[in-house]
Amino acid sequence: MMRVLQVIGVMDRGGAETMIMNLYRAMDRSSIQFVFLVHEQREGDYDAEIRHLGGRFFRLPRFTGINEHSYRKQCRKLFAAHPEWAVVHGHIGSCAPIYLSEAKRAGKYAVAHSHAQNYEPGLKGMAFNLISYPVRHIADYFIGCSYEAGLDRFGKRIVEGDSFSILANGIDARRYACDSASHEQAKAEMGLAGRPVVCHVGRLTSVKNHEFLFDVFEVIRAQRPRAVLVLAGRGELEGSLRQSVANRGLDDAVRFLGIVDDVPSVLQAADIFVFPSVKEGLPLAVVEAQASGLPTLISEGVPADALMGGNAQRIALEAGAEQWAHTCLQQLDVALKGERHDDVGLVRSRGFDIAQTSVWLADFYKNAAQLAISK
Repeated sequence: MMRVLQVIGVMDRGGAETMIMNLYRAMDRSSIQFVFLVHEQREGDYDAEIRHLGGRFFRLPRFTGINEHSYRKQCRKLFAAHPEWAVVHGHIGSCAPIYLSEAKRAGKYAVAHSHAQNYEPGLKGMAFNLISYPVRHIADYFIGCSYEAGLDRFGKRIVEGDSFSILANGIDARRYACDSASHEQAKAEMGLAGRPVVCHVGRLTSVKNHEFLFDVFEVIRAQRPRAVLVLAGRGELEGSLRQSVANRGLDDAVRFLGIVDDVPSVLQAADIFVFPSVKEGLPLAVVEAQASGLPTLISEGVPADALMGGNAQRIALEAGAEQWAHTCLQQLDVALKGERHDDVGLVRSRGFDIAQTSVWLADFYKNAAQLAISK
């Protein structure tokens, strides 16, 4: 059996890990098995499932910049000890030049993957670009979740060359089927029958722009007093966001759901999906929301590729919370009066079904492994 090393970050940190897990579940694990190299010692949200599916973990200390020598040494030792690993697929940008160069030293096929665009401005963004830039001259192949994500991370020469592909963030589209009956049932099961439901799915971190979302919801709430905002996800800002909700007097109207095992049910219960991120690669949550037939309002920090058509639209954050709320209210009125229909077929036609993307990646891995053997 060919073993594929999947180099990933912390397993509960955002859409990249969700995308990897979707692929892992869908792939033929009798011929391709993932091995996860992670940078935290604690148990992650997906660890138990990964073990159940036959995956393995190897852990390294987190790369800090000042531990480059020891980090490189440990990567070299690990890769040398496992000649059965044919492909190293890197999802962490900052230390990719180190672990991918060591992977190549060990005769493995090195893949760099970009999951985001519009990298953070200022000194932090400059530092990331400086540290990660050498990967352009190291990796054998490059993948982006969108053209923009590839361009921002790898540059025009690579994304317009032969060593770059876009791999859409796929979902198990069939799970997002929804009609009016299942919508009302999901609402009732969440105790939200008869209430307008605004939904957001995403990590509770600054890039997701929850404070702006709260500004928008305050305006909605003034017009629709029974409206409720449901938030699926957790993160380092949960405490401050809960305090912000309390300060705004919205405790009875905002629900923090935490990590949700059944995201499709949450989306089925919702009436509109709002996603005002500052920057994104191509977020799975936006694809999922559209598959379930939700009116979807996203910021211009999300690539245009995320728009399937139908009820989805992008709006600039600069338009302000009042304009966002006005658009949401218009969409809510239409949704609450009409029938609910999913857009699973549309999402599949755009290549976002995990059944399609997992086959592409499996074929890619098999070809890459042969190239590694022939080195």
